[in-house]
Amino acid sequence: MKIVFRVRYRTVPGQSLWLCLEQADGSVEELPMAWLNMEQWELELEADGLQTLKYSYQLREEGNGLKLDEWGEGRRVVRGEASRVWLSDTWRSAGAPDEAYVSKALQALLPARGPFECLPDVPAANHRFSIRVAAVPRGRSLCLAGDDPALGGWNPQKTVRLVEVAANLWQVDLELSADAGIEYKYGFCDSDSGKLLEYEEGENRLLEAHHSGEGQLTWVRDEDYRRDPASGFRGAGVAIPVFSLRSDEGLGVGEFADLKVFGEWAHGLGMKLVQILPIHDTTASRDWTDSYPYSAISCFALHPIYLRLDVFRKAMPDAWGERLDAERENLNALFSLDYEAVMKVKLELTREVFDAHYATLSEDNDMENFMAEQQAWLPAYAAFCVLRDQHGSGDFSQWGEDASFSHLRLKAMWEEGSGYRQDMHYWMWLQHELNKQLGAAVAALHERGVVLKGDLPIGIDRCSVEAWSAPDLFNLDAQSGAPPDYFSEQGQNWGFPTYNWERMAEDGYAWWQARLSHLALYFDAFRIDHVLGFFRIWQIPIQHVNGLRGWFEPTMPVRLEEFRGCGLDFSYKRFCEPWLTDEALREMFGERVDEVTSTYLRPKKGGAYEFRETFDTQRKVLEYFGDKEDPVCKALLACHGEILFIEAPGSGGTEFHPRYGLQRTRSFADLDQASQEKVDALYMDYFFKRQDFHWRAGGMMKLDALRRASEMLLCGEDLGMVPDCVPGVMRDTGILCLEIQRMPKTFGADFSDPRHAPWMSVASPSTHDMSNLREWWQAEPNQAKRLAWLQFEQAHPTEELEPEFAAKLVGRQFESPAMWAIIALQDLLALDERLRHSDPAAERINDPSVNPHNWRYRMHLSVAELTAAEALNGRIRGLLEQNGRIDPDLGEFSMRNP
Repeated sequence: MKIVFRVRYRTVPGQSLWLCLEQADGSVEELPMAWLNMEQWELELEADGLQTLKYSYQLREEGNGLKLDEWGEGRRVVRGEASRVWLSDTWRSAGAPDEAYVSKALQALLPARGPFECLPDVPAANHRFSIRVAAVPRGRSLCLAGDDPALGGWNPQKTVRLVEVAANLWQVDLELSADAGIEYKYGFCDSDSGKLLEYEEGENRLLEAHHSGEGQLTWVRDEDYRRDPASGFRGAGVAIPVFSLRSDEGLGVGEFADLKVFGEWAHGLGMKLVQILPIHDTTASRDWTDSYPYSAISCFALHPIYLRLDVFRKAMPDAWGERLDAERENLNALFSLDYEAVMKVKLELTREVFDAHYATLSEDNDMENFMAEQQAWLPAYAAFCVLRDQHGSGDFSQWGEDASFSHLRLKAMWEEGSGYRQDMHYWMWLQHELNKQLGAAVAALHERGVVLKGDLPIGIDRCSVEAWSAPDLFNLDAQSGAPPDYFSEQGQNWGFPTYNWERMAEDGYAWWQARLSHLALYFDAFRIDHVLGFFRIWQIPIQHVNGLRGWFEPTMPVRLEEFRGCGLDFSYKRFCEPWLTDEALREMFGERVDEVTSTYLRPKKGGAYEFRETFDTQRKVLEYFGDKEDPVCKALLACHGEILFIEAPGSGGTEFHPRYGLQRTRSFADLDQASQEKVDALYMDYFFKRQDFHWRAGGMMKLDALRRASEMLLCGEDLGMVPDCVPGVMRDTGILCLEIQRMPKTFGADFSDPRHAPWMSVASPSTHDMSNLREWWQAEPNQAKRLAWLQFEQAHPTEELEPEFAAKLVGRQFESPAMWAIIALQDLLALDERLRHSDPAAERINDPSVNPHNWRYRMHLSVAELTAAEALNGRIRGLLEQNGRIDPDLGEFSMRNP
């Protein structure tokens, strides 16, 4: 038996395709394929004695180590009676539109498939066509038309209907000639009459002549159905943090149970998605700084703040319920979230419940099952919480003998009589209750045809269970952040340790797969926070405070010989140490310059200054002042950024990273023009040329692992300084991009136009890290006027954002071709002058330039009041209907005439 493997994939020089054959013992043999042309690779094998063969394809690239397996399960070919099998395969990509349709998010909204049919027996068949197409409208089937008589000769009345043999898998067996090429196309036909209703987009397909002797079976499969993007699913959603929801039943904060009512409201408008911020436990310091939802102490544990306590009322004395009611009245009266007060009340009241019923709870079967199912993370989390409270800090480096995690120590803590067991059980019980309440909320949303979109933070807290129990997965001597950008001119330092990607790759990114599998218990889709960090992360040494002294990791640094090669006389002191001259210091410190030069600095040769050893890092400066908002402290921190290059750790002074934005430094300004041009050339090559090839490979492998970990729909937050490789990798991995009108991705553009967004995207007017529409309108009047003119031809917008124009801005997002248009609740409230808050700044969730920021925003309306707001709700629903975002039956997509 001979098998010819031919696969379509457009390659470029340096790429190759390999055939991966599964052996009888489960091992995989990898065989190089032969290049036929820019779009096809081939390999012919002898396969005598084999009736069934399992295989897949793999892409490799020279120079960057990329090995990428095609998407989906391995392929299988059954020989049957054929003496020769000729396979015409197409590379399966995670970025195909049909892969989005089979994601958890859209499958939850689409009608269930079935019943399925058996493939009719065609004795003389020598060709089989197999194609995976999801979301085929009811009453329609896939069909095949072409120039061969057996394909109907392009007669719309004689198309060949394919059979759905399994969910979204369509097949047909035919007798066709292999002596000449065949032109054909897929389409939709009426399931009963077979009449053609729609051809797929694009040119005709071609199956070239492929006759190689008698007894040949030709199998064409896994071609992508070319859809018309205009006929694709387009849904709408609303974004709101859970902690921001307001209800009479909540205890000073939004709770998981509030999602049920909020989902009812969204459903009534015709929205099909609710997007929230991260909901994992952040309790590290036991103060308001724990309100930061992106700094979780566990990637698995839910936050106790979201637990509704009324379910325990009947099991407790009247005094317990009376305190609950009193605290609820006080905390709900507050305009914003008092994080510390809410946490204090909830932990005290839940502990009273637990202690009162410990004997019963410790023997509860549901609780025991939950503990067994979550064994991989739950005991370590419970132990972490107990030790954090015992030592008064989440900084495990201060825990003495418990600073290093030990499974033996964990087991001993759980033993009866250890003194820790009941406390550990309390934290496990809280997680059990939170799991039940969130699960019930998700089920309620699904009953209403609403899916839940979560948020995956890019980092973990330095004081977290993961950093304690698996330190080898992280670089604890570094911290992640972002270079200076739209949000912060000093850059951002998030404080998270960076990932040890090399270690994570050793076991196939098992930690990430476990993390994503756990998120899939609750979410249908999720936002990947700072997806750019999966390509490269801004890494800051632990001794520095803001983002100015960081660099991208991984990167290829500037080598010492490159300075010499371009004619630069490299000097470590001039290029790598802060350039502090009398003139610069007078400009920065004014009348206090003498105090600064005598206290914090000392003169060095050449008329400049250097930091005294006591202040020679940003961390030392901050520890001395204790307040980075102090004017002198802030200026001294900025002085540490007056450098041109940063020595790469471990390079021995032979490799260097350019300081981001070095052209804006005084150090750069004081160089002669020729040196400026040479430094600038090195800078541009470093940031915009040499890294992209390697970043592409790293990003592809990491995001591919995330994509395979669950069936959730992935959406990437790809804002900021975006490497050239990012859009292509996101398309290939099927990750939706984020399109923000005020943050265009086209160089030189003032704004992006939502009407030009790709289908595989999320369109939004703002994010939680940005000012809302009304706040921006007031703060940036010139920009607002320009947007009004460029996209709406309105010359003189009002000083405040009026509801009518807010409706235009929101409506433009709904008009977008994007798969999802997701609007922050605050921007929806802007449509009603009577309901929105009088102060737009009061509706701001986060300001990234303020760190640490107190995350306190709550709706000033309750969810019940929002539900009763008929005028606002009618206006939103009208915009959705007007722009085709309400589809009563997601199985019915618009059809074009053939």
